[in-house]
Amino acid sequence: MLEACAHPSPARQAVRRALCGKLARAVLPACLIALACPPVAAYARDSTVISFDGTPIVAHFYEAAGMRPGVRVPSVLVGPGYPGHGNTDPARTFSDQIGIITLRNAGFNVITWDPRGLGGSGGEVMFNSPDYEARDVQALIDYVARQPEALLDAPGDPRIGMSGSSYGGAIQFVSAAIDTRIDAIVPDVAWHSLVSSLFKEGTAKLGWLSTVVCGPSALANSTAGSLFGVAGPQIGSLNATILRACAEAAATGRPSSETLRWFAERGPGALVERIRAPTLITHGTVDALFGLSEAVANFDALRRSGVPVKMLWYCGGHGKRLTGTGEPAHVARAGLAWLRRWLLRDARVDTGPAFEWLADDQLWRTSPRYPLPAAGSVDTSGAGSLTIAPHDNLSSTQLLYATPSPYAVDVGFPPTAPGSDVVGAPVVDLAYHGTAVPSRTFLFAQVVDTLGERVLGGQVTPIPVILDGRHRTVRRALEIVAAHSTASSRYRLQIAPGTPVYASQRSVGSVRIDAARASLPLVNATPSRGDVARQARALAARRQRRVPSAPALRTTAARARRAAARR
Repeated sequence: MLEACAHPSPARQAVRRALCGKLARAVLPACLIALACPPVAAYARDSTVISFDGTPIVAHFYEAAGMRPGVRVPSVLVGPGYPGHGNTDPARTFSDQIGIITLRNAGFNVITWDPRGLGGSGGEVMFNSPDYEARDVQALIDYVARQPEALLDAPGDPRIGMSGSSYGGAIQFVSAAIDTRIDAIVPDVAWHSLVSSLFKEGTAKLGWLSTVVCGPSALANSTAGSLFGVAGPQIGSLNATILRACAEAAATGRPSSETLRWFAERGPGALVERIRAPTLITHGTVDALFGLSEAVANFDALRRSGVPVKMLWYCGGHGKRLTGTGEPAHVARAGLAWLRRWLLRDARVDTGPAFEWLADDQLWRTSPRYPLPAAGSVDTSGAGSLTIAPHDNLSSTQLLYATPSPYAVDVGFPPTAPGSDVVGAPVVDLAYHGTAVPSRTFLFAQVVDTLGERVLGGQVTPIPVILDGRHRTVRRALEIVAAHSTASSRYRLQIAPGTPVYASQRSVGSVRIDAARASLPLVNATPSRGDVARQARALAARRQRRVPSAPALRTTAARARRAAARR
């Protein structure tokens, strides 16, 4: 493929250096793993890469910090989240968990880019299609192979890794599946299937579709394009099926079979089994868009293929953080270690155990495998009745993650033993009968932490039901959760007629739940107890340091009074 380079003018370089220097000084103190900032802040070498079908893709090349003429080092492609553009600010970390500064200071070239149809690139957003966006990545790899700073394993084959979150995470799976030149990937909060994540059980996550996939930002970033970018005037667009999916979700709550087929073709799905690049999967425990089951599906496929793979769950993702995030920079440190191990081919780098997770007590735990060793379950059963009416979910003010429902059938679980770890997918069995028009509809199941009145992980699962007067049963595994119980922890199952996450209830009727049986999976987390104790002490110390002393408070108040007097 071809590229056209546009070198920034001296004035533009000076502005970039000034801005990057200020931002770097603001960001670096919080980044525990970044190396010393280079004397001169980096600016990108902007280029236009012509993809397989003639579509111009805007790329930004940052050479590794401290590069000397003639030296070649591995490179990392960092893709943006949807509907963003490639990161052009080396002092900001918003495209992935590691950050441009950290990668460059660790000795990697970094390449960011505007995906097809977004930012300054041309074409139509195809939502990380293996036939389009993944082939754009192939063109970017060809481009990297021609750069004088890029280490090559063979002609046209640069030593290259990938990092990125969400849209920038999923593109890694489809790209690594079709191009074996990719040597390591670190996908964050990505999906396995857009069908199971956006349209679980055939009902649509309307909030996410309307506010993110087809929201104002997506429309603006795709259709506004760029008039003065390095690729010249470009006006992108969203594929018509994306817009149709959002319209169908708003009108009926359900996608058409044609829409489902189009989103299924985006992958990665079965394509993950083709990947041979060592993969670190990072995912958020409160991700209400792409639940943990998406990460587990990718992890399982790679493990079956014999690919080196690690999975790490942290408090974050597409959702609301209702608990602490634990040890700072842990995820970034793990991602950097992974790239050092496989791109520098340094077997001395310790990438840690195969599975790490952060429960809601802010402490990291580890295991050599996933699933974790079972330690029994906590079971419950109950019954109740529900009235079903349109727009039941509108009782909540939230749009994108689950909240406790005031209209649910509540079934409490027995207290768990203090120190128990609830990790995995709860299972629900319903025996029910009822009548509604239309008769085919959904109920929604979630597990509530009664102590904090929050839904575990912000996760809710649709359960299809048929309310035609007959007695029926249905069994479903709910979305995966990760929680650590204390002496005061209490959980309850909720079966609700609506949720803010999915499309509005469209049936009218009632249902009698004759029996709602549920179980919470308990696991054995003993291998990491010593490490957990160390983290607990460090966490307590950080909290203590954050509490200002009485003299410090008096000094701050005095300064505020003096400043007010001067004004």
